[in-house]
Amino acid sequence: MKPPAPQAASSAERACQVIRDAIQSGQYPGGSWLREQSIAERAQVSRTSVRQAFNMLAAEGFVELHPNRGAMVVDWTEENLLQVFDLRAMLEGYGCELAALNRTEQDLAALQAEADVFSNLLVTQAVAERRLVAESNNRFHRLILSASRNPRLASLLVAVVHVPIVRQTFGKYDQIALERSALQHQDLVLAIRAGDAQWAQATMRAHILAAKNVIFDKSAT
Repeated sequence: MKPPAPQAASSAERACQVIRDAIQSGQYPGGSWLREQSIAERAQVSRTSVRQAFNMLAAEGFVELHPNRGAMVVDWTEENLLQVFDLRAMLEGYGCELAALNRTEQDLAALQAEADVFSNLLVTQAVAERRLVAESNNRFHRLILSASRNPRLASLLVAVVHVPIVRQTFGKYDQIALERSALQHQDLVLAIRAGDAQWAQATMRAHILAAKNVIFDKSAT
């Protein structure tokens, strides 16, 4: 079988990005069916490229494929989401531990800069746009994974981090929770700068588990 032409691959990737962005923004909620024709028109690609995109998104955990029916956006149950947060706490905790051991001065500068961006968003009108907060948070976590110097770990986390729950989490944060998260980012930078692997790992686990408690409002139970 011949490999797909570069143009076809590019079209499938473009369709995949369009669908992924729409899922993450809530335009396609969990349980909704994705229609090939409307997506093909929106992404300006062929329906074949859309079907290829469905397969890519199924591999990432965004959609479920149903024979003769198409693709449905995954409807995340509370149990699924709890598992995601627990997995993130374990894997990102390990990644932060590695970052404390392997980081460079350039890594530290980038982490400090992004932690400051996150903090500054909380004192500007931009905080009303939680998308910006979520994007800064994602960049910060990606920088830590990069500093870990473990590409396989980063690959394992791709599907988890891409699950559209980060934005949901920040949508539930009040000002106090946001400020606590900003302080945790600063603590993570301090632990990584100190080269203290245990401190870094424990701080990251606490950071992720705090987010889990916010989204499920565990403090209210």
